[in-house]
Amino acid sequence: LQSVNGGGEVPSLNSLLLQTLEELKPFAADLAVHVCGTHVLRTALCILAGVEFVDAYAPASGAKNTQTNAIVTEWDNGPLALTRRGKFKDKRKKKKKKPAGGGGDDVRGSSRQEVTVMKPFNMTSDLRSEEFRNESNSLLRDMVDIISLAEGQQLQRGIKNKTNKVQPPGELQQRSCHPSSGPLLVQMLRLLSYRNNDSNFGKKGPFSGTDALADRKLGILPPEPRYSSGSEAETLVYRLLCWDPNITVGNDDDESREAELNDNDAAKQPYASDIIYGLSGEPRGSILLETILHCCPDSFHDILCKIGGFYDEATMKEYVSHGVSNFVVQTLLVSARDKNQISKLVKCLCGIVEDGSILNAKHRNVDKTANDDDEDPSSHGKNQRMGIIWRALEMGASKGSAQDQEQLIHALMRGYASTAASRDSNDDKEGSRRKKRSKAKGLSVEDCIPLLLGLTPSKTDDLQEYSSADRLTIDAAGARALYHIFHFTQRLRSEWVNGFVKLYCQSDLVKIANDGLASRCIMDALLEGPAKSTSSRLLLPKLSGRLSFLAAERVGHHVVLKLFKALPSIEDQATMSAELSQSLNRLGSNAMGRTVMTSCVVKEYLEGEATWKEALSKMKEKDNWLKEIMGEDEEAEDGGKGKKRKRKKVKSKDEMKHEDIQSKKKTKKKMEVEQCHNFLT
Repeated sequence: LQSVNGGGEVPSLNSLLLQTLEELKPFAADLAVHVCGTHVLRTALCILAGVEFVDAYAPASGAKNTQTNAIVTEWDNGPLALTRRGKFKDKRKKKKKKPAGGGGDDVRGSSRQEVTVMKPFNMTSDLRSEEFRNESNSLLRDMVDIISLAEGQQLQRGIKNKTNKVQPPGELQQRSCHPSSGPLLVQMLRLLSYRNNDSNFGKKGPFSGTDALADRKLGILPPEPRYSSGSEAETLVYRLLCWDPNITVGNDDDESREAELNDNDAAKQPYASDIIYGLSGEPRGSILLETILHCCPDSFHDILCKIGGFYDEATMKEYVSHGVSNFVVQTLLVSARDKNQISKLVKCLCGIVEDGSILNAKHRNVDKTANDDDEDPSSHGKNQRMGIIWRALEMGASKGSAQDQEQLIHALMRGYASTAASRDSNDDKEGSRRKKRSKAKGLSVEDCIPLLLGLTPSKTDDLQEYSSADRLTIDAAGARALYHIFHFTQRLRSEWVNGFVKLYCQSDLVKIANDGLASRCIMDALLEGPAKSTSSRLLLPKLSGRLSFLAAERVGHHVVLKLFKALPSIEDQATMSAELSQSLNRLGSNAMGRTVMTSCVVKEYLEGEATWKEALSKMKEKDNWLKEIMGEDEEAEDGGKGKKRKRKKVKSKDEMKHEDIQSKKKTKKKMEVEQCHNFLT
């Protein structure tokens, strides 16, 4: 480099990167559809935007970080797994077997599946300098125009048509569904949205702390940055959807004019409706459409629902029944913005749910483990879309009104009544009348919970030895749906909470508490949700006698800890400490049991009532102090919205000094009174 520069200084790494990308710019359109070139462009866009990816999946179990030498945890950002089309499974090492035919199509590689375009971003400090960003911004805009074929469209519009009309769908829409250029367009839209959100840092947006934290087992996705009106990301979305920004789409909420507005809007935007419908059915195009739904502003989100026909029940049912489009519907439900929009979606979904065609009809026994493969596949429904149910209940619990929650609950109960009536082969007239009545009213809560979870409760309490190695088979979408039902208003959730605890016996609850997915979705919702006081009182007598077993288990001991904290009365906590104190040897045998002994003040209970109460009060004071620091507000048991705790006002130095002087005066006066009293006596 010194010889090329004539013996001058070596150029910096930033300038070398910019020169390299400048040379690649003329070939960006061809590299976008190349199986290897698209990865080069993804890296180039990240460099120009000044960001880097965070790994969506951790390496295999036991892998260590090369820098810190610490064991990397599994699924660091697991909610991103839901962006895949299919189930992710880690490849286990097995003995290599030579194929019988000397190789063929059945031989599969051992590479792990990874998501490359939906990972979260982090800003790179080395690429955030003002000098680098000034030089990279123009190059980034040129690369975006070339990849999105904007230059060709502008040339064609200016020379041939000489009009400002939007061009019909063409090569760009085909590239949206291409296996190489489709993910590139998704990443490009997310990068532009991230840059726009980063420039508006400090304003109230998706990262203001109001969104729920991402959770893999609950399926809660991390929030995506949203672009603002007039940004580069909005221009890219208009190109992808062939959207004419000069046409104002009606956004009237009057029900009498809703059908008329939908027809007029489709006529005003002649291409967008077909493009949305086409992208939703493609594996790559659907991910691009989901990204648009996540990143678009609130007003444009509602317009997309109108243009795409998501407010029409017949069109929505067609989306739901499709194998790929139903993922777009799930994203639409999660990304719903306001209560008015949620009410429209709930009204559209209730008829589809009441039909019962999308409900899961699988039945499993609690005692059945994952090793049992004798389940009849013909008994499964042909069109199971439990993800729609789960996402709809999540939408109702997080942003919906009490009326929307009630409609979803009743639709679910009537839908299960429809599936039960269809399975019944009784042709008796009296029986058919009874089925009609039950279908109109819906199944009871005790009948819906086993169908929702896919778990049949045991008829008798099984006291046989239970091994923690036995794996519980449970429907993941149904468990997540039940988690959100437990977070509904008290009037709606109380029947489900009481019904769940009453339905399953002790052995069933122990197996649920010792399962990773079931304990996170069900037990945590009961013991940490708004109904924790009622749930803990109901669960304590049910789990009594098996608490010491759960306390020594890797998963079960978390349920024991949360149960002890959720108990409202000190008498119930004393009962729980007394039961655990009878199994000190078992609890002291491993780290989980010792943690339970410390958190449930088991040893202090043996020392006496006064010592136990003192240790319990200290622990509660510590928890309250931590909650005040974190700013957590406890929800009231009856209200849904709890009253916020008043924080103590931070005192100034003058106030503290004044209080110190007053306390000294009081102490001095008290001492004088005592001296006078002693002198008189």
